[in-house]
Amino acid sequence: MSSEHHVVISWSGSAAESKPMIELLEQSGYAFTVKNEDMTHLEIIVESESMRGLRDAVDELLVQLSSLED
Repeated sequence: MSSEHHVVISWSGSAAESKPMIELLEQSGYAFTVKNEDMTHLEIIVESESMRGLRDAVDELLVQLSSLED
């Protein structure tokens, strides 16, 4: 029996800060939602069929997001 594991990563910040993140998420094919209120709120959903795959996918996402800091 296969069960899917998932992690939701939440981020809040300015609309200007969110633009490169949204572009990266769209290009990489991650599922995410955006809410614009006083601040921009992102929820990024990472899924995998195994815990190891989930960990690897989250690690990859964090590396990609950290590249935006440079």
